[in-house]
Amino acid sequence: MQFTHKWVLVTGASSGLGLEMATQLAEQHQANLILVARREAQLLALKH
Repeated sequence: MQFTHKWVLVTGASSGLGLEMATQLAEQHQANLILVARREAQLLALKH
């Protein structure tokens, strides 16, 4: 599936499968991401 330049909502993005999915989508597919997580501090740490 192509995600290049598409918007993707990833829940649970601060750890586990959500984090891995967000990482792969950003690095390999150049997708635009909307990240959602319960732990704000961990989510903010992902910001580059």
